[in-house]
Amino acid sequence: MKKIKSIITVLLFATAVFAQKPDELESIVEIEKAALLRKNSASGRSLLNSADNRSDILYTRFHFWVDPAVRYIRGEVMTVFQPSPSMLITSLDFDFSDALIMDSVLWNGQNLTFTQNGNILTVNFPMPLLLRDSLTFFYQGKPTSTGFGSFETNMHSGIPVMWTLSEPYGAMEWMPCKQALGDKIDSVDIFITHPVGYRAASNGLLQSETTENGQVTAHWRHRHPIATYLVAIAVTNYEVFTDEVPHVGGNIPIVNYIYPESVFEAQASMAHLREQMQLYNDLFGVYPFQNEKYGHAQFGWGGGMEHQTMSFMGSFGYELVAHEMAHQWFGDKVTCGSWEDIWLNEGFATYLSGLCYEHLQPQYWQQFKQQRINSVTSQPGGSVFVDDTTSVNRIFSGRLSYSKGAMVLHMLRWICGDSAFFGGIRNYLSDPNLAYGHAKTADLKAHLEASSGKDLSDVFADWFTGQGYPSYQISWAQNSTNQLSFNVSQTRSHPSVSYFELPLPLRLTGAQGQTKDIVLSHVTNGQNFQEQADFQVTTVEFDPDLWLISKNSTVTKVAVGTHELDIPGFSLKIDPNPTTGGILRVVVAAPVSGKMLFLLENSAGQKLFLQTHNLTFGENHFAFDVANLPAGVYFLRMKNDAGEMTKKLILQN
Repeated sequence: MKKIKSIITVLLFATAVFAQKPDELESIVEIEKAALLRKNSASGRSLLNSADNRSDILYTRFHFWVDPAVRYIRGEVMTVFQPSPSMLITSLDFDFSDALIMDSVLWNGQNLTFTQNGNILTVNFPMPLLLRDSLTFFYQGKPTSTGFGSFETNMHSGIPVMWTLSEPYGAMEWMPCKQALGDKIDSVDIFITHPVGYRAASNGLLQSETTENGQVTAHWRHRHPIATYLVAIAVTNYEVFTDEVPHVGGNIPIVNYIYPESVFEAQASMAHLREQMQLYNDLFGVYPFQNEKYGHAQFGWGGGMEHQTMSFMGSFGYELVAHEMAHQWFGDKVTCGSWEDIWLNEGFATYLSGLCYEHLQPQYWQQFKQQRINSVTSQPGGSVFVDDTTSVNRIFSGRLSYSKGAMVLHMLRWICGDSAFFGGIRNYLSDPNLAYGHAKTADLKAHLEASSGKDLSDVFADWFTGQGYPSYQISWAQNSTNQLSFNVSQTRSHPSVSYFELPLPLRLTGAQGQTKDIVLSHVTNGQNFQEQADFQVTTVEFDPDLWLISKNSTVTKVAVGTHELDIPGFSLKIDPNPTTGGILRVVVAAPVSGKMLFLLENSAGQKLFLQTHNLTFGENHFAFDVANLPAGVYFLRMKNDAGEMTKKLILQN
């Protein structure tokens, strides 16, 4: 459900035409979220009131009986579980909608007693359990409506279709389960029985389709850990076509279950899918479920949902396909460990769709970044960290979890460098403690710190839990020797961050088209910098490649000498200033002995004298003859290998 919104990513750009539709995206997201919130409000169920996590689900065999023309489900769900270590359990809780009917719960051939409190089903055992065991649930009912989600029946071209979409809290609407993110099911078999004339799509590999008494049973098998919200089924008169993505270890099968009227559109997207998957394979490691398949099942609305090994798709736009497939790495292989960290799913998937532009359709890369920045900075506050996981609206914020999450990753790439960033991400995905399991933001931070050698604590404090963004006020000047001085100040859109400390990219351009890219390590307000160019600079551009989240930043050229720069440990004093009498008296305090260059320029940048003097430790006094100079404004520059200092001087008659 998230995806749905997301990706659609707001960019839905079905062919090569790039057209972002943020309003459309947000409206879809809002409709879904509002529907789910209304449903939970009506049932009186807290979104966080999920089944107690007192066991580990090892295996589940699902058998569902459905007819896409009828909003009804009958199910048999056998679950193998292991009680938590050193815990004797006499009961277990499961998430299960009170709109459904639990007919019976079978344990070792014995019917167990159970109670239902809201949407929590409690199963009681006749004796304490310590070892691995299993339960089988028999249930039926009409799943409650959640708008676009959970369990839906609809029509396409006059043909019935049904599908499920459980993220984040909807799986219990159509099956007994544990919805908590902390317990993936290690392995599943899924049997779907439906009337003849339809085909059923699901996770993993199709094992068989058998027909008996006018009913077809499809058997899908998935042998990788899977989060409950990623289990899904869909049934209609699908047309199936396949493709392959080559890679060094062998071809990855692509299996598509598509409405007959949409086959041409879906087939046209496969060329893009192949190169997108190959890009992800190269950047992040081979597709995580390569021994099974990747594929799509078309369903009844405009977005998509990254069900493991088979994304459910409402359409087949370039970015939507890229986004949902990206989730197979970020969201499915490594799943966010809490909804507070949903950006580890959505921010990554959004950013990977951007990487497809960068590498495969670069003409759209700059626009992609600018649109994300515009979305983030459209409001002054908001963190990537989800501070209210009871709000589906907040979890799946297109502005924060998707756009800001993606651009924070882009800034981390800028701060760490490409090699360290992509190396750290690959290590994150392959970490045996995370792969095919769950991760928190701290896990990503640790891997990026290890690969880059940088302490990223302040960055994550500012950009993950902190809110808002900086605006920069940059002034610059260049003297006659082509030395540039910069002064950088910063304002912030939200008080939660005292200061954003970032490396600032600038591009210098000369009259003949010369360019030079520089980076200013900005850590304090009003900070001064010096840089050297081998040409006269005509323009200075801030962040031309859009590495940073910022807004309303300004770059202004000022008169030479406006900035007072520093040489660490030295001080420069003109006494008196203004100066009269034709003698310029200067006091320099030096922490070490050494040579120092003194340069006097007028306000036009013309060099008036250039002298070198030897300094000794302590105070050094110099007198310069300026009797022949007219009254006016001048700039005295003092330079050595450590830097430059400038003082503004006023001469009076």
